[in-house]
Amino acid sequence: MNFKKQAMKKIFVATIMILLIQASTFGQVTIQPVVPVVGLIQKNQLWNVLVVNSTNRNYKCMLRVNLKDRSTGTDILTASGGQFDLSPGSKQLNVTMMNPIQYNYLLAGMDNRLQGLLPAGSYTACYELVNVSSTKIENLAEECIQFDAEPLSPPMLIFPADSSVLEKAPNQFSWIPPTPEGMFDRLRYELIITEIKEGQKAEEALLDNIPFYNDGALFSNRMSYPASAVAFEKDKWYAWQVTARDDKAYAGKSEVWVFKVMNDAVKKIIEMAPYIKLVSTPREVTTVQQGFLKMEYYSYLPDSSVTVTIKKENEKETIFSFRLNVSAGQNFLQYEIGRKMKLEENTIYEAILTNSNGEKFSMKFKPKNY
Repeated sequence: MNFKKQAMKKIFVATIMILLIQASTFGQVTIQPVVPVVGLIQKNQLWNVLVVNSTNRNYKCMLRVNLKDRSTGTDILTASGGQFDLSPGSKQLNVTMMNPIQYNYLLAGMDNRLQGLLPAGSYTACYELVNVSSTKIENLAEECIQFDAEPLSPPMLIFPADSSVLEKAPNQFSWIPPTPEGMFDRLRYELIITEIKEGQKAEEALLDNIPFYNDGALFSNRMSYPASAVAFEKDKWYAWQVTARDDKAYAGKSEVWVFKVMNDAVKKIIEMAPYIKLVSTPREVTTVQQGFLKMEYYSYLPDSSVTVTIKKENEKETIFSFRLNVSAGQNFLQYEIGRKMKLEENTIYEAILTNSNGEKFSMKFKPKNY
């Protein structure tokens, strides 16, 4: 009877010793995943892990990864790398050292989406380093990290241009998709247009006002404004913005741009304004209505385009430049300079056209807005 008790006691002590050794080992081996906290993230980067073995033992190890959607808690994938030797000291792991890697994709279609860049979203990655040297698998270290995969650039608006005064109501809105497109599998957009009340900033209008127009199911980077929707009122400013989503996950938001449709009276003023002949030495100062430059230029050269620069009177520094298409003979040129730069009403500017021979022709003008 005493012999049996002594045997049980030895087994108990041995078990405690093994557990203590395992606990000691667990604390002396650490792993530190080296994954960017935010930005473009590739699936291969998940295997960039620093392992520190503070024991005097050699191990044959395997690294396991479990990736989750942080916002929903949904498991996305599990993976296990190939076996590798871990000696005392530190070891930097990477995807090449982990081959062959076995992936188990837990969401339909994720195997295709994760071949390169991780889709935009918020993630939690949990790592487990196990010792496979013995017959019984032993956990050496565990660690979880959080990171966000975001596109290189959000959607970028194209038309209507920012601060533009349009001759007629826009019938189409367009923008550049977020990049790189490889991050997204089910990309869609939400476009919001809001009227800007007096004293409001554009961003405030989008946050506080009831949307003038809203469409959250756009799968193209352009939208034709429906003829059945509420018409834009003339002489009112509108703010618009595009939000990109990859399925339901947030994928980026554009800047806020503004535009308005000019009223008929202003439109008539612009139409009636004369074209000003460009000369080598201008003396008179003309009025430019609503930022529309109207220039008359005769070309005796076979130029297809010319450069026009804008500067303030009596100053040498160019503050804006652009190119215009021309042809041989008489040219009537129009350019909405007010869309590209802020014109001060009490300032005299000079528009200087330069041809391929380096000859310069110009006009002086003052801006006038109604």
